[in-house]
Amino acid sequence: MSGVGWVQPEPWMVDAVAEALGLERERVESLAKHRTIRFRVFRGILYASLRRELGGYPEGTVVIFGRGWSRVVHGYPPIQRMVLPSVALPRHFVDRIVVEEKLNGYNVRVVLVDGRLLAVTRGGFICPYTTDRIERLLGGRLREMLRELGEEEHVAAGEVIGLENPYTRYYYPEAPRFGYFVFDIFRSGKPLPPRVRDEATEKHGVPHVPVLGVLDKGDIEGFRSIVEALERRGREGVVVKDPEYRVHPLKYTTHATNVGDIRLGMRFFMEEGRGFLFSRLLREIFRAYEQGLQGPRLEKLATEIGLAALEPALETVRLVAAGEPVYEEFELEFENRDRLEEFLEYMQSLGVDVVVAGTYERDGMLVARVRKMRDTWLQVRRMLETGLTPID
Repeated sequence: MSGVGWVQPEPWMVDAVAEALGLERERVESLAKHRTIRFRVFRGILYASLRRELGGYPEGTVVIFGRGWSRVVHGYPPIQRMVLPSVALPRHFVDRIVVEEKLNGYNVRVVLVDGRLLAVTRGGFICPYTTDRIERLLGGRLREMLRELGEEEHVAAGEVIGLENPYTRYYYPEAPRFGYFVFDIFRSGKPLPPRVRDEATEKHGVPHVPVLGVLDKGDIEGFRSIVEALERRGREGVVVKDPEYRVHPLKYTTHATNVGDIRLGMRFFMEEGRGFLFSRLLREIFRAYEQGLQGPRLEKLATEIGLAALEPALETVRLVAAGEPVYEEFELEFENRDRLEEFLEYMQSLGVDVVVAGTYERDGMLVARVRKMRDTWLQVRRMLETGLTPID
């Protein structure tokens, strides 16, 4: 069995997942029919992934299996967001806190199965593009690290950043095209302390997210100083952890990221606008409250948020009115055309409409300009033609 995409589960596959997750066989069958449990193949490897939390396993949990064996890769647990660090930090943490940089990319778990590195996305899919890029960039080092830790129990979780990926693209000087930075190492689904991650990654030359400081939980000024330094550099934010992982981490994003995300999401406002706008606005409301913004400073913030919401949305409407399509365009690097075709098959299986706008060679690799078509274009065109909105 080869290729990537959906598969119809055979009885033994259902049995394997039921046993691995401790579920009734009939329940697995029912959940598979409703695509709550999704069965897929990746280059001969069969796996199932959870679309939502189930039986104590987080959304995105993956069961990789064959006849007579299985491997559970726990989904990455959600991290709660702070809006008032001055309140949350002292109340939530025990004593000390580790402040790490939150990189703006996409969450990938790397697992080693029969000597093969597999890159699992947050949603529980083995991505062929991410798998290949991480293999070329860090394959040997990640493989050695996981083997030394114990490949059957350990999983690396990290952030893919850079401009050459099909999901979340932000420029980072340290990884302008593609980079992978480990933020957690899990053993049997439980995160290890940050110092263990640092020791393991540094020993094997695997990048990890920057540690920006270790503070007392009540050192709010020290925390603000770290966030302000990130703000000046236009970086995303921080994740705050207990040194021993006695409590769950918390995250906090900078003002620059909140406004930048609004601007990005409102370009495709019929798909992403509502989710992007309200959540970021909520963060800015509490940031303004905590900083006591009033008068001209509050007016400046209101103008900044308003322009971030309106300017890209208006530009999209004008493009559609002029007969132009609305899409995202990005460049991706492949070993050969077969790998490009496989990636297109993978995206199509997820219901994502992508087309190749052109290709060229770079350093022996095939680089493709790929366009991800957006539904906002169709909806805006209908509104321009009818004068009616599908949203009340």
